[in-house]
Amino acid sequence: MQKEPVDIHITELEEILDHYLDAAGRLNYAIKIVGHPGIGKSSVVRQAAERKNFLFIDTRLAFKENIDLGGYPVPDHENQRMIYFRPRFIPPESVPPEYEGILWFLDEANRAHPTVIQTLFQIITEGRCGEHLLPEKTAIVLAGNLGEEDSTTITDFDDAALDGRLALFHLKPRAIDWLRWAAGRDVHPSVLRYIALFPERLWDEQRIHPNPRGWHQVSHALATAHGLTSEAALIEALKTKKTASLEKLIISLVGDLAAFDFIRQLTHPRQITTADVLSGDPNKLDAAEKENLPAEDMLWAITGAISKLRENMLIPAPDHALKNPEELSHVLSFIACCRSDSRLAFFHLLLRECGLLTAIPAAIDIMENLQTKEKVRLSMETLLS
Repeated sequence: MQKEPVDIHITELEEILDHYLDAAGRLNYAIKIVGHPGIGKSSVVRQAAERKNFLFIDTRLAFKENIDLGGYPVPDHENQRMIYFRPRFIPPESVPPEYEGILWFLDEANRAHPTVIQTLFQIITEGRCGEHLLPEKTAIVLAGNLGEEDSTTITDFDDAALDGRLALFHLKPRAIDWLRWAAGRDVHPSVLRYIALFPERLWDEQRIHPNPRGWHQVSHALATAHGLTSEAALIEALKTKKTASLEKLIISLVGDLAAFDFIRQLTHPRQITTADVLSGDPNKLDAAEKENLPAEDMLWAITGAISKLRENMLIPAPDHALKNPEELSHVLSFIACCRSDSRLAFFHLLLRECGLLTAIPAAIDIMENLQTKEKVRLSMETLLS
């Protein structure tokens, strides 16, 4: 039976990598990270190496064969034997004095040639690559995409013995982690604000695009290629209708749905956002109760909020958002402002897609508006019956 990876988000993976590097060379397993393209697998690993002052070596296994890893044969005429020169791309014989260790990142493991699996087994179990010993404090991290699930061509081979030497993780990004990362890297303010208001737009697990890499590319395109360094400059350019080529570039980087919405939010902002719903903004809730918000904006914002609740199910129990039911209560309050058919549809998403049946009663109990409570209870009872 194939070993299944454990779902994990970036903050958890950072902690696991930190402990893994602290014990580098003394553990009997390696780490493998799988996930959709563009979600930041290599970036997380590189940053872990920087935090721990490890020499970071990035090797793309898709371009290597078994003989590449083992070294090239050279005849030793004097001793009448064949020796193998150490490849430049594998770790050196010893840890450089300015570093605490070595992190060897073996990326695109799922696209490697099948013969490479034998050398991978040797690297992980023996600390050796062909005839070349690895330094004692060498940490091995593998990464790869998912194959059919993310439309990536991979080399299809499984090895239970190799999997038994790996801790397997499926990385799933969260907007809160990406915003924290992006804040220190001069990401374009319009991209930062859009993801903060619509966190569900960071990535799409079904459509592959958008993804974190794509939004970072959009940021570079806006500021570096087009010189639109501020949100005001970008809005002005979009409103003058002289940016058809830029709009097509954004579409190519994050997909049509996300690109059109990003541009629309800049030129004609919605009157309510996902962030408003999750935070229970009292002014927006009052406007929703008085039916002063466009129905399309309401549906979009609530759908996005439900997507974030579903994402929160990945958070471990001590930090789980639903241990504190206020956020769910806010979403339910806005749902209560919708038409009855929309309320039932949203409840179906909460129960079937998010698995929040047991969390809803506690969220209803903390609502202050009795009329809202009754609407929510009735919708839930109708759906369950």
